[in-house]
Amino acid sequence: MSWKLTKKLKETHLAPLANTFSRSSSTSTIVGGEQTPRATSSTALSDSKDPNGIAASEANATPPPPPLRPGILIVTLHEGKGFSLPPGAEQHFQGGGHHQGSLSQGAGFSVAGSMRPGSSSRSQVAGSYSSNRPQSAAGSINAVPTIHGRYSSKYLPYALVDFDKQQVFINAVSGTPENPLWAGGNTQYKFDVSRTTDMSVSLYIRNPSSPPNAGRADDIFIGKCQLRPRFEESQAADAAAKKETGTGQIGAEWLELQFGTGSMKVGVNFVETLKDKLSIDDFDLLKVVGKGSFGKVMQVMKKDTHRIYALKTIRKAHIISRSEVAHTLAERSVLAQINNPFIVPLKFSFQSPEKLYFVLAFVNGGELFHHLQKEQRFDINRARFYAAELLCALECLHGFNVIYRDLKPENILLDYTGHIALCDFGLCKLDMKDEDRTNSEQTRPGLLTLTNIL
Repeated sequence: MSWKLTKKLKETHLAPLANTFSRSSSTSTIVGGEQTPRATSSTALSDSKDPNGIAASEANATPPPPPLRPGILIVTLHEGKGFSLPPGAEQHFQGGGHHQGSLSQGAGFSVAGSMRPGSSSRSQVAGSYSSNRPQSAAGSINAVPTIHGRYSSKYLPYALVDFDKQQVFINAVSGTPENPLWAGGNTQYKFDVSRTTDMSVSLYIRNPSSPPNAGRADDIFIGKCQLRPRFEESQAADAAAKKETGTGQIGAEWLELQFGTGSMKVGVNFVETLKDKLSIDDFDLLKVVGKGSFGKVMQVMKKDTHRIYALKTIRKAHIISRSEVAHTLAERSVLAQINNPFIVPLKFSFQSPEKLYFVLAFVNGGELFHHLQKEQRFDINRARFYAAELLCALECLHGFNVIYRDLKPENILLDYTGHIALCDFGLCKLDMKDEDRTNSEQTRPGLLTLTNIL
């Protein structure tokens, strides 16, 4: 595929991502924030022996950041304030089409315990009428069913916390839809940290007009906040001091919502892992999700953080007998150094005397092959969307001089938001230069062509 087609797909179908991410020329990975233009040498650019400016690019490249010590990120959600519905969603909150019966539809008698102690919203006296209670006028976010003036947790906003392709749904426990309360420090959510990445918190509210058992398909998006944790250990005594001396968040802070109104208080703290090595005993085996000639892939849960992963097991004797040692080592090397939103990240790797283990993010949207079989043919916009993200993944690999060589719908996964995640790097080639060629020919059935997805 030509460079012009790559550029066109990026401009037409990845424009929203371009506003959030920028590409680092030194590592070919997606990094947050705006990228400062770098000055280039005029002599290097005008060198006739270097028409593509490769020498200048290498001269200006910055070394990658030092490796991050593995640890656990502890996340707490506290409260939100000033939430509102997006334009066009007010029709679902008119109060007349609720499928779920209620005893009260508006402002009413506040119930003892409806506010969490210590929250900024605790301004009412338990068991009394309060004039500053949010009014649930028709069409407002508070116009959801209530029971004796108290909002059911079913109709309070919930948060989807996403960190390094690991997602957790967290429901609000009390408050109002406009000013909800979460459990705060009483409930902690743990994420394994193996690389530096941002965390996002997306907020949704259930549609009161949707039919029973509708799931989350009709839920309404009300905003999102994004933060960059600071991956340093911090005790309570020096947390305030560290906030002033470096970038990244430590502790609980108020964050303004994007694509919505209001703000939310989110806490993050990093704790280094004391255990140097992992073993299969650190995981609970849930079920087998796939088998192949190399071994099998299982869905597992890490015991200390309760996060779900995909565990790929490979028998050493098998790869030695089939001379696949180089390919296996190449797969681990590629996944360990690449940080790209469209490539399945490697979280951990370890071994036993008989087997190798790769712990990968569990991408639960299914294979592109499954969706292609179901739809038979994708429309042009959906095909362009997948192709554009796939090109970004391949461009990232080429930036590391890696050739993928196993492109097919079965190796393209979809995450919970519909974005692709490229997996299975067992046939990739490392350290490939522009003039190098591969001698082995891959003739696996189902190799991906544009006609497969158009």
